[in-house]
Amino acid sequence: MPLHPGQVKYLRETHSRRTKINVLVPSNRWGKSSMIACLQIWYNFYKFGVRTGNKDAWVKAEYRTANIAPRAALVEPVFKYIDQIMTSRFPINLPDGRIVTNKCMIEWFYLAEKTTNSPPYKQFFAYNSYIEHRTIGATGADSLEGKPYGLISYDEAGRSDHLEDEVNGTLLARLFDWQGPLHLVSTPDQNSASILYHYKVYQDGLVGINNTYTMQGALRDNIFFSSKQIEEQYLLYANNPLRDQVLEGKFVFGGANFFDSQDILVATKDELNDGKRYEEGHSYCIGIDTAMGSDEMVYQVLDVTNATVNTLNQTEGDIQLVRQIANKGNAKSPQVHLNDLIDLIYTYWNQDRNNLNILLETWNGESARFYQDLPYEIQDITKCYGSWQPYKTTSSSNKNAAPKPNANIKKADILVTLRKSLASHRLTIPNDSKLVQQLSIYREDDAKIPTDRVIALALAVWMCDEGMKQSHVPVAWTSVDW
Repeated sequence: MPLHPGQVKYLRETHSRRTKINVLVPSNRWGKSSMIACLQIWYNFYKFGVRTGNKDAWVKAEYRTANIAPRAALVEPVFKYIDQIMTSRFPINLPDGRIVTNKCMIEWFYLAEKTTNSPPYKQFFAYNSYIEHRTIGATGADSLEGKPYGLISYDEAGRSDHLEDEVNGTLLARLFDWQGPLHLVSTPDQNSASILYHYKVYQDGLVGINNTYTMQGALRDNIFFSSKQIEEQYLLYANNPLRDQVLEGKFVFGGANFFDSQDILVATKDELNDGKRYEEGHSYCIGIDTAMGSDEMVYQVLDVTNATVNTLNQTEGDIQLVRQIANKGNAKSPQVHLNDLIDLIYTYWNQDRNNLNILLETWNGESARFYQDLPYEIQDITKCYGSWQPYKTTSSSNKNAAPKPNANIKKADILVTLRKSLASHRLTIPNDSKLVQQLSIYREDDAKIPTDRVIALALAVWMCDEGMKQSHVPVAWTSVDW
């Protein structure tokens, strides 16, 4: 089976390095699926990971590998290529225009009569080894649970909506018994929900950390295309912003996303994973996005101690997301959700210093009820964002507390404020996969995507920045002629 130099390099490097996670970011038409097919055959032939010694026991030992993809149509190419390679029918385009087929030297190894031709596809071989071709889909990697694998290749991994959870939650654990590798083979997809995690493991592999290896694959690697064909592709994409992604396998960020991916990466800090508790002398803002159904009830706590308003009425200074609490609305009763919030508020609120401000979204009856059930003293420091507004203060302890008419705050206002704070690199956030994912996929038309953590964060940032501006009144000397 002839391979081009890029395919040979990847197979040799990943096998000799014995890295656990191997990341290939190829261009379009690089030949990733045929390379995966060869990798799968190779591992099933040698049963890498099964100890040798007793030949009879080695032959009888069951061995399986998996080729997976986010959708059904994406597992079929590797399945088809394996069948063609093993039966000497794989078409090879030569640079001079001729088409030939491979000549398989181990056709006897393939048990084609046992092949399962409907999902989940399976291909069987001698030595009691076989390949499972499975779709991951919306259920994550549940279909692989409970079984060891000698190899998992993830074709078009970058298109998964839950790549980080799949890798860390299931895939690596399935490779433990036979110490097999995971191969994430995918052209970058700028519109994927997992683009930032895909980029992170790609970067890990470039510098060789976290037991990861990365290789890029350019279209020019594929010598089975003529130089004329390749040059025509480069000319075709000469002025296309996706040129580097399509032809060089590079990451291109942009598209319809509201928040810049590079800004999100800069803001994300591993050391904030567990958050920070109350610190004496610090000031905080809390953003609250309510939910009573399957959406999340989210409380975001920002440390805004360093935020100031300059002479141009512009907010500056670093702010940190130091605490995030998120639970499905229907996971707890409304009263338990309310008690959680009250406990959180008293954790960060120093009433002597008046160091806390709160912004609560109130677009529906449930959130209005939420506000009304808060203790009066908490109502006094809570503004409302939404169509429902408290018409007056209900506090008996603070007769001078002002009403909170914030119905004029537009959704675009709070989102733009969050985007500005990310773009200026003022804001740092924990490396929380769900928050990072929601930020990375957020679009102005957000009707069908999860947004709860983004909105709660945006409310907290707006409360810090715009709220601080509104309360900032410049003081100047003036003289009056009586």
